[in-house]
Amino acid sequence: MLLRQLADQYCGMYFIRTLEGFVHNLNGPLQILWVRSEQLQQDIGRLRQDLRGAHVTRATELADRMQQRIDSFLRGLDELNTSLSFLTKDLLGKQHAEMGEVKINEVVQDTLLLLDADMFFKHRVKKTLRLDENLPTFRGRHMDFCMIMLGLIQNASEAMVHTERKHLIVETSQEGGRIFIRIQDSGCGIPEENRPHIYKAGFSTKRATDHGGKEEQHGGLGLTIISILLEECQGNITFESVPAMTTFTVQLPLRR
Repeated sequence: MLLRQLADQYCGMYFIRTLEGFVHNLNGPLQILWVRSEQLQQDIGRLRQDLRGAHVTRATELADRMQQRIDSFLRGLDELNTSLSFLTKDLLGKQHAEMGEVKINEVVQDTLLLLDADMFFKHRVKKTLRLDENLPTFRGRHMDFCMIMLGLIQNASEAMVHTERKHLIVETSQEGGRIFIRIQDSGCGIPEENRPHIYKAGFSTKRATDHGGKEEQHGGLGLTIISILLEECQGNITFESVPAMTTFTVQLPLRR
């Protein structure tokens, strides 16, 4: 019971921290919308002046430029609408959900969308998804699986910060009565001496950087919490690591 409470507290803190980054990322589209709106207003004023002076060619050029800016405006609005819809209707709505049928592929896609709040992850990490379209649902807590995916993919991203090649592969499959989720990165790998300790609470060799650029020490609870959450649903996690490639594999029992 104590471990479950610890997991819930950690998930809540990590979830809030990630949401702060997600909201931070919404500032980009909003700023674009403001700038484009002001430019559009100025162009409309010039267009009216040219139309009054019968400068048809200049009016046409202005109309074309206005159309381009309107297109940019609408793209920004669409991105903002998608982000807010995901945040308010989907992610927050499922945060406190109890046991139910979890769509693993949907959790993976939601997690990747959420992590796009990190500009490094969004623009510098290549992502490859290999998701089994026929993957069955798994009975569990949606929020638990969000935290499992969030922690593993975040770890993979951090492992690639200082590597030249940055490639994330996420794969789901089913075989032998089990569901498999594999997260592979092209990062620095896990040193041999650290491997026996990575699931221990408080153990960490990495530092995190928040959205203000401030560096802070990892709490070292991520993989510990993931282990607790998986144990509760009779799942397990293993890893393989060599220089430039680490793969974490989550296994879940198919329940019929």
